[in-house]
Amino acid sequence: MGLLDLIKSAMKKRPLAGVKEKCPKCKADIDLGMEKCPKCGTYVDLMFTMKCPSCKTQNKLDAKYCIKCGHDFEVQQARAAAPEYVCPRCGYRANYFMLSCPACGVKFVS
Repeated sequence: MGLLDLIKSAMKKRPLAGVKEKCPKCKADIDLGMEKCPKCGTYVDLMFTMKCPSCKTQNKLDAKYCIKCGHDFEVQQARAAAPEYVCPRCGYRANYFMLSCPACGVKFVS
């Protein structure tokens, strides 16, 4: 394998070379063809992924299911989006369907 073959294989692995983006950690300008951010050292491959809460595998940000264990990310987002109410008297975080606070008994107005 010659030097030219080595350079060609390196270019194939980084198809986003020349594409500029901001590092989500330190907000520095980075080239997506780089291996890591020159300012904070965060690896570019890990910047735009999310970690599965079940198996800790890195997945693409737009993934609906984990590539390893099949965890459903959309169900998790739906649960997180369910509204919560904070009791004005005691500060208890109540679910949206509760009619009164289970901690202090104050009635919620709907």
